[in-house]
Amino acid sequence: MFEFGIFAFVTSITPGPNNSMLMASGIRFGRKKSLPHFFGIWLGFNFLFFLGGNLLSYIPEVVFQYLQYAGYIVITYIAYKIALTKTSDKQTNSSEKPFTFFQAALFQWVNPKGVVMAVSGLTAFDIPHLQANLIYLLVGGPCVITWLFLGEALQNFLLKNAKLERLVYVLLALSMISSLLLA
Repeated sequence: MFEFGIFAFVTSITPGPNNSMLMASGIRFGRKKSLPHFFGIWLGFNFLFFLGGNLLSYIPEVVFQYLQYAGYIVITYIAYKIALTKTSDKQTNSSEKPFTFFQAALFQWVNPKGVVMAVSGLTAFDIPHLQANLIYLLVGGPCVITWLFLGEALQNFLLKNAKLERLVYVLLALSMISSLLLA
């Protein structure tokens, strides 16, 4: 069980699409407006993990392949949007909003890193599925919200320096794209 806890910590705290998007949201919108995005990631992944554990043996591999391809397209699009996020020296678009709870929860189903985390976590460790789910629930939340807090902490600093803000958005987008290469 300890080994799975380490696995859950490492996979939850390392950069990936969820953490990059949440950090960008923290920078752009702050913690309060980004909390639904965080809860969508946290609870959406745990729902994927729970349901995946119960359905894993019944789902044909081709379905996972299509989910992977859909995930590549969605993540590439979101990375593109993050890279081109307007910096704060330009007028903020009032139609810009962080992900909602449901958007973030649904994103888990096409997030290659999340799907790989769920599948490998369920198949590589000899641990009861419900215990593994509880560990991800307890470990994943604090790991993921760290990225939101980091984004919010950088908010005031970056909003005063448009070039550095642009660089951070581009680096977050590149980290999302690089996660596709590792998935």
